[in-house]
Amino acid sequence: MSSKLGISCPHCDTWATVRTSEAVSATMRIAYFQCKNIACGHTWKAHIEVVATISPSAIPRPGINLPLSPLSETLRIAVAAISDPRQASLL
Repeated sequence: MSSKLGISCPHCDTWATVRTSEAVSATMRIAYFQCKNIACGHTWKAHIEVVATISPSAIPRPGINLPLSPLSETLRIAVAAISDPRQASLL
C-alpha cells in the first residue's frame, strides 16, 4: 500500500500515513497509520474495505460480488435509456 494514502490523526489533526498493511481478504486490508507530528506520536490501525463498484472491472474475479454504487446504478440506467431507441418515442 502506498505511503501517500493517509488521513488526519484523530488526536492532533496532523496528516498521518500508512506505515504498513496486511490483507485480511480480497476486499479488506488492515492498515497501520502513524501520525507525522513527532510531539503527538499516535499510531493506530484501521480497516480499509472495498464496499461498492463505481465502474465494473473488465476482468472480474470469480467470487467477488460487489454492489454497484447507487450513483453508478442511476447513471447506468440513464445511459441505457438514452441508447435505447424505444425511449425516443417517450420524448
